Amino acid sequence: MDSKTASLAEALATALPAGSITDAEVSLPAFHGKLRYLHTPPKPRDPLFSPPPGHEPEKTRLSSHFLTFSIDISDAVGGSLPVGSSLEVQEEGVLGIAIELLVYTTRYLTTLFVSKADTTGYIPNHPPSRTKAVCSASIKWLVEQEQQRHPHRKVVVSLFARAQSQYLFPGSAEHRNKHVLDDRQLIRWWARVLDPLLDIASDRDGTSEIDGYVTIPGYDNQELKSYLPRTKHSHGRQWKSGHPLAELAETRGVSAAAPPRSLLPRFPDDPKARFMQDLDDEVGLAGDAPVTVSPSKRKSGRWNNVGDLARFWEAMEFRQECSSGRVVGFLWIVVSPASDSKDGGQLTDSTKDDIPSLEQGSTRTLADAPDIMISAPASQLHHSLSDLRDTTPTPSQSVSASPTKKRKRKPLTGPIIPRQPRLKGGSSSLTATSTDLNGMLNSIRGDGLLITQEGYDRAMQTLLHLDFANLHIAARSTTKWVNEVASVCGLASDWGVTVVGRAMVASPESKASAASNGGSSGGAINDLGGMVRKKKRKGVDNMPAVNVLSARKKPKTVEA
Repeated sequence: MDSKTASLAEALATALPAGSITDAEVSLPAFHGKLRYLHTPPKPRDPLFSPPPGHEPEKTRLSSHFLTFSIDISDAVGGSLPVGSSLEVQEEGVLGIAIELLVYTTRYLTTLFVSKADTTGYIPNHPPSRTKAVCSASIKWLVEQEQQRHPHRKVVVSLFARAQSQYLFPGSAEHRNKHVLDDRQLIRWWARVLDPLLDIASDRDGTSEIDGYVTIPGYDNQELKSYLPRTKHSHGRQWKSGHPLAELAETRGVSAAAPPRSLLPRFPDDPKARFMQDLDDEVGLAGDAPVTVSPSKRKSGRWNNVGDLARFWEAMEFRQECSSGRVVGFLWIVVSPASDSKDGGQLTDSTKDDIPSLEQGSTRTLADAPDIMISAPASQLHHSLSDLRDTTPTPSQSVSASPTKKRKRKPLTGPIIPRQPRLKGGSSSLTATSTDLNGMLNSIRGDGLLITQEGYDRAMQTLLHLDFANLHIAARSTTKWVNEVASVCGLASDWGVTVVGRAMVASPESKASAASNGGSSGGAINDLGGMVRKKKRKGVDNMPAVNVLSARKKPKTVEA
């Protein structure tokens, strides 16, 4: 893997098409749009895995990542805006794709959970799929970022596929051009989205081991094969039916014979997490649950009637989310470094993940504003941290020598400057403040805004209260969301990054030519269907289509 990965905008540009040919053989220009990317710094949170009996919970940090992709109004499906629409609405375009990822970090394991993904239906549905390219490229880029930061740590991509008409764009289900997949189609689609991750380049120490897993409660291994992509990957990487939970437990230093609740992660809005909570309540393992069993059984950390992972997945089949004709698929991609050593000392220092190391780039973040982390030169940050260390009392210094007498405040003088009004439901300084914030969009992870968790939650809540039912309403909602995030971060202008596709797309003529020539010499399947000709029988063209009696042989007549 390269010492420095490309930015997110460059990764999307490489994945998106430079042009395409429609069914009417009309050449389309390169696909372009605007990327808007938000992410939060890692902060401590509750452990993703329940600790085994007698063990301490794993120290876990969580960072949230949310990216959207919008296109111009003129390129959107569904007509044009009414005459007289404001120029501002037209300039912001309309949101088309959004995806949210949650990154959980422990000492030995990094887990990327695909929380939500949704579309509005306003992006033209020309092959290749833009939605698939954006989702696949963004997940792959984030995995490579984590590999670069922690080359000896195992990285896991996890998601569950459950079909719904809308996740992130309210009202988008009313748009007739939005293509909503059913349960089975959605599982296959996500498998194709994650499939390129099996081709991630080797790391500096050798070839990474990468495997994909699919589990559907109620399906056996033979039935799961129809959901697995059949792409041939290098180094023997492939998809498997099942799950990697036992392997991940070994990476975490937990025995595979531990209680199942210690082997299963608890993601937000996760069907299996809700089932785990119900099982915890039955035996009184939940923190606020009444004691219904003996203390010794509670101490064992085991559920009733669910003693191992196999039994857990069997019981999941009868849950409401996985029964009554519904299908839920659980997918994993496990990226194991070649030197799979448990060198996870990155979390021994509590400030390591909050303040990234200075060797990772020329700019680093300072929490100067409440809802955006402003970039500062690394040298300035180094001096500021040194000053903080110098002012900290050492053990040899006497803390009691400091004066206990309160310092007398100086009387305030000068003009009285009124404060800005407080926004409902947010911090009093969300609309922020200093003119130094304008234009400072450099972030440690590329083209995004490093924002606090409060600002991130505010941006998500704003999006979930908008409407995307038709193009005019969706364009107004897009402008409102972009301006709201800019206001939260104290920015005066749009913070989107323009992305122009560069991936070459083969025309139908070239595909047909490649198929007729048997494809490339790299192992393409030879199609002999166009070379086989059937022999014609003599006189077939002159034979009537229907049997005629005159064509029969006349019987012989007998003379008297």
